[in-house]
Amino acid sequence: MKTRLLFIVIAVLFTLPIQAQFQKTFTVSNQNFHDLNLEPTHDNTNDFIVAGNLFDTSMQNEVPYLQRLDQNGTVIWFKSYSHTSLVHARFFDLIVVGNTIYVTGSIDVSGTKRVFISQIDASNGNVVATNYYTIVGASFNSRGLKIIHTNSDANNDAVPDPGLVVGGFFSDCYAVNTSCMFNNLGFVLRTDLNLNILWTEELDASNTINSLEYDFVNGITETTDGFFITGSATGTTTGSLIQQAVLAYKIDFQGNFSWDSSYIFGNSSDSSADAYFDIGTNEIYMLVNYSISHYFGVTVLNNTTGAIVPSKSWYASGQDLDRYGFRIMESGNSANNLVISGYDRDENWSGGGASFFGQSNIIVYEFAKATGAQVGTSYQYLVPHVEPAGDEFNFWTGQFPTMYFPDMSQFIVDTAGNAEYYHVGYRTDPSATFTSAEIFRTPLNLRNECENLVNMLNPNAAGFQFTTVTSAGVPNTSQAITLNAVSVSFTESMCDPTLPVQEFNKNTGYFYPNPASEYIHYSTNDLVSFNLYDFSGKLLKTEKSEDIQQIFIGNLNTGMYFIQGEDVHGNLMTFRFIKE
Repeated sequence: MKTRLLFIVIAVLFTLPIQAQFQKTFTVSNQNFHDLNLEPTHDNTNDFIVAGNLFDTSMQNEVPYLQRLDQNGTVIWFKSYSHTSLVHARFFDLIVVGNTIYVTGSIDVSGTKRVFISQIDASNGNVVATNYYTIVGASFNSRGLKIIHTNSDANNDAVPDPGLVVGGFFSDCYAVNTSCMFNNLGFVLRTDLNLNILWTEELDASNTINSLEYDFVNGITETTDGFFITGSATGTTTGSLIQQAVLAYKIDFQGNFSWDSSYIFGNSSDSSADAYFDIGTNEIYMLVNYSISHYFGVTVLNNTTGAIVPSKSWYASGQDLDRYGFRIMESGNSANNLVISGYDRDENWSGGGASFFGQSNIIVYEFAKATGAQVGTSYQYLVPHVEPAGDEFNFWTGQFPTMYFPDMSQFIVDTAGNAEYYHVGYRTDPSATFTSAEIFRTPLNLRNECENLVNMLNPNAAGFQFTTVTSAGVPNTSQAITLNAVSVSFTESMCDPTLPVQEFNKNTGYFYPNPASEYIHYSTNDLVSFNLYDFSGKLLKTEKSEDIQQIFIGNLNTGMYFIQGEDVHGNLMTFRFIKE
């Protein structure tokens, strides 16, 4: 049993007051939340969409859902979707284009799972159109795991073709099975915005030694000249062992092969989960999970050639094992940094006189692009949860997910220019039978409103043993179907006060104004101490008193500064301000 204490570490960059964030729990009676993804609306509002699936206790019967919320976590609409005769509809990813949500997933058609795309009105959650797709032939089961929007040229006529790109896999087997008769293959499907097929490519790694097949596509990142594909491939080690390898594959906008840099590094299974394209350096930052370290890492590739940049490629190690990356995104603090978010496989901690266990606790890590070195404080959000058993996409059946890594975090800049992070996770309270959804809005210093612990991670040099993946065009067909939308009843609550590793009083005050020239004021009369730092993190001033209502800054030079304060309840808050 590990006891976790909350450590507050002053980072180089702090951000908005703590009251800007929230942590909310959403519960649907007798249902387990799973496969949660999050996406901003991109429609001149500050709203965002959460997509996922609601399962019964057996985790064998599901209904997909969408939930629209505003920036304060208030629900605008919450709907589930079903078909009159087709079963096992399931959402795996979403993208928002204007006032339209596009989701991808799978649905059972006469005993075979087919990938589908559904077009949904973002203003009310109603379905506009849905197509399912037959990849190669009707005997193959297929699922869409990732969807993106693109305006690139799909047919090489120098004219933009707005549309969608979906990645996933097709297989002989109905359920996920890595020993499925040599027939798990990744695919990339391109459609127009009306869901019409433009082209389809399959991705496959040759494997003639045994029946293991790890060929899955789980991510698509658009660059200036094509699509970079993440996922996994079937690799052969120098000792002739078959294992899961990192998929690092590039195709152009017409689906043609560009380059392949897929590789093995770990000792059992590796999988790339996401990627970020840096247009300034023409480099791809690929997020990878490694069996050898039980941690995530980053591999940097040249977008034009596919060559790996060893000096910028690394894998993490830290205090404990089993922390895996799901999402890589730009940092709101600096163009020189990126942020990785993901889930911890298992964690034990104590607080308030009780002990707790949590799976899928959210981790967030900011790092320097050039080195992988940690920037500021890396947090883990502590929420009790046990992953429901029985689902083929259970995160923790193995060491980490075989192929599916939902987009569980986003960096969002609202209409006022405020930049924050949004995350979705899971909560199963010790007395609860079913899993709730946990939604977080956090400032740029990454700290959540409720319970967390601090992680210190270290980058290490990675190695690469290359393996071969090929691609080719394959036929498919589409069929229109109708999904029905129904409003969902739910309950909600703010973060649970019964798990006080560190509690934040809801009446915590705030500092103002910003910018300021002479004084920074505190809104209540219960501030008892503060530290004042310059931009580099140097401590300039500290004070303890029973009633601090203002801080003199008139003697400071023009620039950015930070205040860390503590109130009489023990609540800690940080504030970034500009001295005029």
